[in-house]
Amino acid sequence: MTLEDSIFHKLKQLKRQGDPFGTHCRDAWAHCRRFRENGEVDELNKAITLYRSASELRPIGGNAFDRILSLHHLALCLSERYIAQRAVDDLEEAITIGRTALELCTPRHPDRAASYYNLACDLHRRFANKAQICDLEESIKFHRAALELRPRGHPHRCSSLHQLAFCLSEDIANLEEAIMYGRAALRLSLPTHPDRVVSLFILAHALRKRFQKQPVVRDLNEAIALSRAALELCPSEHARRSSLLHHLAACLSDKYDCQEEVSALDEAITLRRAALKLHLPGHTNRDKSLHSLACDLRKRFEKQDAICDLEDAIELHHAALALRPEGHPDRSSTISELLDCLSARRDKLGEVADLEDSILLGRAELSRCPLEHTNRSVFLHNLGRDLRKRYMQEAAICDLEESIELLRLAWELRPTPHPDRRSTLHELALCLSSRHDRLRVVNDLEQAITLGRVVLDLCPQEDPERRVVLYDLACYLLKKTRFQTQDAIIDLDEAIKLYRYVSQLCPTGHPNRASWLHDFALCLADRFRRQHAAVDLDEAIALEQ
Repeated sequence: MTLEDSIFHKLKQLKRQGDPFGTHCRDAWAHCRRFRENGEVDELNKAITLYRSASELRPIGGNAFDRILSLHHLALCLSERYIAQRAVDDLEEAITIGRTALELCTPRHPDRAASYYNLACDLHRRFANKAQICDLEESIKFHRAALELRPRGHPHRCSSLHQLAFCLSEDIANLEEAIMYGRAALRLSLPTHPDRVVSLFILAHALRKRFQKQPVVRDLNEAIALSRAALELCPSEHARRSSLLHHLAACLSDKYDCQEEVSALDEAITLRRAALKLHLPGHTNRDKSLHSLACDLRKRFEKQDAICDLEDAIELHHAALALRPEGHPDRSSTISELLDCLSARRDKLGEVADLEDSILLGRAELSRCPLEHTNRSVFLHNLGRDLRKRYMQEAAICDLEESIELLRLAWELRPTPHPDRRSTLHELALCLSSRHDRLRVVNDLEQAITLGRVVLDLCPQEDPERRVVLYDLACYLLKKTRFQTQDAIIDLDEAIKLYRYVSQLCPTGHPNRASWLHDFALCLADRFRRQHAAVDLDEAIALEQ
């Protein structure tokens, strides 16, 4: 007999007997069902009050079955209220009551599996809120225990499988096991199964995590297909629709990142807008929707150069920042993205105010960012980048010196194989090259060339930024030939080779193609003056036409 069957049978008996415990539980159950139908939290509040009263009618040492029943449902209601309102006290109480209920369940008690399962879910929720690994480990432990008590054929085995898979997917070391359990859950979730949407989503989530760890495109494609299938099963009013819209959008955004498929990014933005419409002001996930939509709009701006996308992204990031006050765990990521947007708008429109705002905001956040904070390197990098841009505009050497200092600190916090190490090294190389131009310190140019080579090694062949990396390294080498005679022709030959790669990677219509081809032509002309090879002059003339 399942827990729900036990409750229904027990409440019918108590109602006939006129027991107030049964009346409280029956009325609480009715309020809880109405909450699930209409989402009115007041119904849930009434249910919680009644379940508290019911549990007081069955004190410790009394009827264990009744006490477990009331505690079990009180914890469930508190969990649901936490999900609706994000009041951490509700979650803490749910966990405490869940532990009490589990202690009362003897090894052979019919509700022991449900107690394990519900407590595991609450611990996972707390892990999502506080990121304490002990909560995740205990959640996995209890989900495994629940699964053992739900053998093949058990009506709730599917739920245990997909929740265990979800918990395991939080740790990249457990991804293979997570995917195994996720596939097992999906096999049990036939097209008409009420848990099929959840099973599709959780397997998609685990596959996307594995793609992020090791970018195998078939994992991402399968995650997209599973997310689409789950979304098709969710009508507009479905409680999980916004989460599925968000996840499918995230997968499509990943696809754009690795394949530059603009249609994938366009669809991601459409889905993000749909999710935002479901996250009205006051919704607990509205800040995430605002932030994610803004990030994808910035990506599209970088690809298509439509200023309206960048303006929208800045507006959305400001709105997200208002919902992420100081102390919010995601505030730093929104500020980092906002700084990128302001910097990009300055590059596009020449708005000095944007650059000044970026520097002021960056300094403020860096001063509040602890040394051990995971985003400290981001703020160091962004502030260093913006100071270099101000130097290029105002030529204040103090900006360039500070930029180099900040970028070196960011570099130290981004050891191999940090995904952003390349961008920091690239920015630092630009700064050192600029300082060489100003102060003629040969060592600066040598360091810029060394760093440029490292950046090139870190840049995959298919990365769209590779042409920029090649071009910058070619520029450093060309500068060296003008200030040093030793090995000048070797450096010039290498620079020409790099410029040639750039011309092959830069398509017709690219905004930088003309200027890059011009620099290539100048390099060939320089070699012609040194070696008098007519082929170099002919090619230089052809490039300028």
